[in-house]
Amino acid sequence: MAGKSAMWIQVEGLDEAVRRVRSLTSSLEAKEVEQVLVKGMRVVRDEAKQRVPVRTGLLKSAIKAKIGKRRGKMVAGAFSAVDFKRAPHAYLVEYGTRHSRAKPYFRPAWDTKQAEVKKQIEDGLRELLKKGLR
Repeated sequence: MAGKSAMWIQVEGLDEAVRRVRSLTSSLEAKEVEQVLVKGMRVVRDEAKQRVPVRTGLLKSAIKAKIGKRRGKMVAGAFSAVDFKRAPHAYLVEYGTRHSRAKPYFRPAWDTKQAEVKKQIEDGLRELLKKGLR
């Protein structure tokens, strides 16, 4: 029967690293992060507004970028969407009906701007982290 052996590893500077990480995460305000996220979603909103077919302008004015509801101290998500209370016909334009062909505007906006949104959010969060490290 083999004897039990133990190994002890001492990492120097770990306490300081943990302290800096805690300081960094507490320095990031949820509002600041949410603003970075919604700024990214505005890119999709603006592209969708460029693509949407306009008859009365109601659908175009119903395309929004917003911050979701925050739960406690957690950061809320951001999204681009159509306000269906203002434009309940939005999905009929996007997907079409048996009487009218589809005129997609929202999905193509997301497809073409997805990489730009990702980069903008990454850059914004990187700036917040740099600010928090100072």
